Amino acid sequence: MSAVYISPQAVDDLKNIFTALINWKKGSLELDHALKYVDDIEARCLSLANKTYHFRTTFTTHKLYGDKVVTYRRNRSTVWYIIYNIDTFQNIIITKIISNYLTVEK
Repeated sequence: MSAVYISPQAVDDLKNIFTALINWKKGSLELDHALKYVDDIEARCLSLANKTYHFRTTFTTHKLYGDKVVTYRRNRSTVWYIIYNIDTFQNIIITKIISNYLTVEK
């Protein structure tokens, strides 16, 4: 079974997501809700160890960070892209977590 590693950049992404959620001008989330939101994204990251098929990145922005991608759809309008690579030992290294709002088209 492969291991999942979260790079320092991806850890920073999770921290930045949390900070943005609690400071969001349209309607910030309470701390517990923001923590759960970020925990859900992290759980999606860790679930990659159980995947048998990995999708290749297609967006130009994503290709800057890795070869593989999995999505986490939070709601109707928000999708988080978890960008990662797989090393020669089949370990998964999460390199970037980016929303559909920051993703540049193909």
